[in-house]
Amino acid sequence: MTDRIQNIIDDIRHKSVALHQHLLDERDKNSAFQSEIQLLTESIEHQKQEENKLLSEITMLKAELEMTKSQVVENSHPSGKKDEEIDELVKEIEHCISQLKK
Repeated sequence: MTDRIQNIIDDIRHKSVALHQHLLDERDKNSAFQSEIQLLTESIEHQKQEENKLLSEITMLKAELEMTKSQVVENSHPSGKKDEEIDELVKEIEHCISQLKK
């Protein structure tokens, strides 16, 4: 019976060592996963900062676009007036040329 007890004890010892090794392997995996999670979290934060930077740049560019559009609209109105002034000047020049020909 002592041999049987010794065999059971040895079997329990082998199982205990195997479980301990399995526990150490799982801890190593867990540590690797934790490191990967940390890197991914940092990457996400970097991407969020980049996104915020790009969104603020988009907002600034939209404001510039609106300002440019308003300037174009403002500048387009006086051009009609300028066209009238140019027509008047052309008429005056034509009148002066006709007077010089006489």
